[in-house]
Amino acid sequence: MNARVLACLILAAPLLGGCLSDRTFGESLDDSSAATEIKTRLFGAGAFSRFGEVDVAVVDRFVLLSGRVPSEADRKDAERIAWQVSSVDEVANELQVDSYNLGRDLNDTWITEQVRLRLLADNSIKGTNFNIQVHNGVVYLLGLARSDEELRMAAEHASLVKGVAKVVSYVKMRERGSPPPEISVATAPNVNEQGQTVPPDNTAGAIRIAPPASAPAPIVPSQPTTRGQYT
Repeated sequence: MNARVLACLILAAPLLGGCLSDRTFGESLDDSSAATEIKTRLFGAGAFSRFGEVDVAVVDRFVLLSGRVPSEADRKDAERIAWQVSSVDEVANELQVDSYNLGRDLNDTWITEQVRLRLLADNSIKGTNFNIQVHNGVVYLLGLARSDEELRMAAEHASLVKGVAKVVSYVKMRERGSPPPEISVATAPNVNEQGQTVPPDNTAGAIRIAPPASAPAPIVPSQPTTRGQYT
């Protein structure tokens, strides 16, 4: 794969993720454009030294800022910059003033994968509708749920992962028109040397779901700011 093709795939990744969710291509494109504009503005304002560890997720004109920054002033500036994008309706500023810690980051990565696996393993939840961010053991969920039950179950799954300090859910009910139809993708069956169809081997290199925590982590309410509230 040449560098140009690889670059195109990286840039298209947010849109491909949107195609697998219940959002339309246009909605995914709008959110991806907003996230890209915010990241570009952040980089222009402080390069890597100030905002290099800021994660920006956008769903349905809702922005979630998470990660860490060097100072409280940087935390406030990041939110101010996010509000400069005209297509933004709400901003949740969950940035933490903190320093790099390798062990903590590795644990956050493990928690992220465990939450994702739990959502994907539950047939009553469409895991691709949810964005998962984890920082210092705090799980932030962002997305559009198809029902109150799905919204509740997504947060509960996250709360059962070991090492989670708390779950902050910014998931909301989908208010736009009916979601696009499901798209099924056919895959070729596995065939052995005798021409017989055999079930696929999904165990090699697979990440397994760990046993649940002895007690669920608390699920706390979220308080994003709206454009009218922001000053």
